[in-house]
Amino acid sequence: MSGCEARDAKKLVRSPSGLRMVPEHRSARSPFGLDEPPWVPDKECPRCMQCDTKFDFITRKHHCRRCGKCFCDKCCSKKVPLPRMCFVDPVRQCAECALISQKETEFYDKQLKVLMNGATFFVTLGTSDKSELMVCRLSNNQRYLVLDGDSHYEIEIIQISTVQILTEGFTPGGGNTRAIGMILQYKVPGSEELRQMKFTASEDFSCNKKLSASWLAAMHKVSKGGRTCRRL
Repeated sequence: MSGCEARDAKKLVRSPSGLRMVPEHRSARSPFGLDEPPWVPDKECPRCMQCDTKFDFITRKHHCRRCGKCFCDKCCSKKVPLPRMCFVDPVRQCAECALISQKETEFYDKQLKVLMNGATFFVTLGTSDKSELMVCRLSNNQRYLVLDGDSHYEIEIIQISTVQILTEGFTPGGGNTRAIGMILQYKVPGSEELRQMKFTASEDFSCNKKLSASWLAAMHKVSKGGRTCRRL
């Protein structure tokens, strides 16, 4: 177990929105996570905030678990997984939030899982002319990029500034390209200095090429989608 995963224990908690499996320590929270929103108080919501239907004894109000706004059953009937809030089961969401959550579920189920499974690369630090074969993966708590070889590095995801994917196979008239590596720039906590790592896919086995390309594609997706996640 790496140092960044030593505090990964989770606990089951019950909130007004449902059961959640959350890290015991706040410092172990995923950088892609969301806090539960405060619910719009019932007394401030006499009508559905989508269709303007008036609430009464028959038309009951429901709160969207993602945005906290108040809706009628028709406008807030979908139950959709919401992994960013660590819900155990799908939860009630309004139509707009449900669409966003459905897209994010693919992000969690595909890209993050590929990254946590890991891939092997030759890693070069800064301007060095020496590289080291390392297994690179996303930590279980999604907070760190962990690199293991003769050396060991842990880079906090929120400290990554840029991800540049390196490709080959491009032709002026178009054509297929494949990812063969990436250049990563990041900051060390407590310093404004940018550091750089270059990742180059190993050419030893054809299966490793495919795995590395999938890992790089997921890293590119996370570097774009992940920042979007953190801004929401």
